[in-house]
Amino acid sequence: MRINHNIPALQSLFQYNKTNSALEKSLEKLSSGKRINRAADDAAGLAISNKLDAQIRGLEQANRNSNDGISLIQTAEGALNEVEAMLQRMRELAVQASNGTLAPEDRDAVQKEIDQLAEEIERVSNDVEFNEMKLLNGDLDRVTFSEDKDIADVVTLSDTVDPGSYSFEVVAATKSDIQGAAITGLFTAGVVDASAAGTLNINGVDVVIETGDTPEDVLDKLNQAGDVAGFSVTASTTPLANSSTILLTNDEYGNDPFTITGEAQVLTALGLSTPTSTSNGSDVSVTIDSGFPAGTTPICRGNIIEFRGPDGFKLVVENNGVSTPTGVPVAIDILETGPLDIQIGANEGQSMEVRIPNMSPEALGIDTLNVQTAENANEALEAVDEAINTVSLVRAQLGAYQNRLEYTINNLSTATENMTASLSRIVDVDMAVEMANYTQLNVISQSGVSMIAQANQLPEQVLQLLRG
Repeated sequence: MRINHNIPALQSLFQYNKTNSALEKSLEKLSSGKRINRAADDAAGLAISNKLDAQIRGLEQANRNSNDGISLIQTAEGALNEVEAMLQRMRELAVQASNGTLAPEDRDAVQKEIDQLAEEIERVSNDVEFNEMKLLNGDLDRVTFSEDKDIADVVTLSDTVDPGSYSFEVVAATKSDIQGAAITGLFTAGVVDASAAGTLNINGVDVVIETGDTPEDVLDKLNQAGDVAGFSVTASTTPLANSSTILLTNDEYGNDPFTITGEAQVLTALGLSTPTSTSNGSDVSVTIDSGFPAGTTPICRGNIIEFRGPDGFKLVVENNGVSTPTGVPVAIDILETGPLDIQIGANEGQSMEVRIPNMSPEALGIDTLNVQTAENANEALEAVDEAINTVSLVRAQLGAYQNRLEYTINNLSTATENMTASLSRIVDVDMAVEMANYTQLNVISQSGVSMIAQANQLPEQVLQLLRG
């Protein structure tokens, strides 16, 4: 029997401490609801659970991203719905202007409404935004680079235009214009003489020169006609006077001719009875160099050049009235991706590309519609039909994007649910099992305290010997 070291008491204390440590861990699990509260609880489980948690949080954010993408697409599609409504009205007006029963002033009224609708489409294409990003001006189309934007720059392109470099030469870029002869006998005492008054028609637009009109009035009337018919007026002197000359120039590059008719006296007085062409009036002429698929044909419309090829290939560029030196092509580089990627997954590279082409009047081919004659109205009708078809295809593509994102959201929600269940099985504690374990440890802890007390009484037996 020894009194310096109470070994049974030490053994009981050691077992009590072990039980008490396990009891504390059990209490921590019951109070937190987690099986793993620190790496020591389950090192491998902690590593797996952290990766699962990162995936779950990423999937939840991707779900929100997808909903934001749907909002963006709905904004663009709603604007295009109005654009298509305006195009339908423009088509109706073009059909109306094709009718031979309309007088010139009737076509003027139709032209004014068409011009206003085109301006509104231009405004919509420039102003519709989502989170300060413009949606319909081509910024969300594929990335393109022009080596010389002063000569030609991309307006829009179809999905069938493969990534790569496309080069071409702009052979000629001129505007047709006519120079009038000297004004003779138009003005007397600073106003239009009665013998020179009358009506003339330039490219389908009537200009009424009345007795008593001032030189400023005459020039204003010619400029107003030019605003409608698409030409500008330049006078050799300001103000106009007898002996002045008038130059008429088409606003757009191309070979559109001037048609000038009217009463002989006013045409003669204005010097427009026998106008002289001062340029060759050739259109923008293009020679394809490389990159374009076989069968591609350039179509020049004013300063807009459309390259059309097989399988719906369509690349539209805008020329700035500059010709290229012979043998020096303009190169357009087109990349695969566009600037808008919606992150629809939890990991790098899990994104969805959304493309919205340029929906401006230039891109749709309706920027220079002219319905001043029945023939022009028929050409305008064809252009509007093509624009409606283009907008419909873009709206269909946006609808496809939205449907895909809705399925993506469903898939993300399912994946999040399953991964959350997997994470729960690893990190969450089974409360019933842990409560049973806690109860067992609590009983053992109390027994340990009792045994320590019993062990502390053992040295008292030595006193019996000492009393002997």
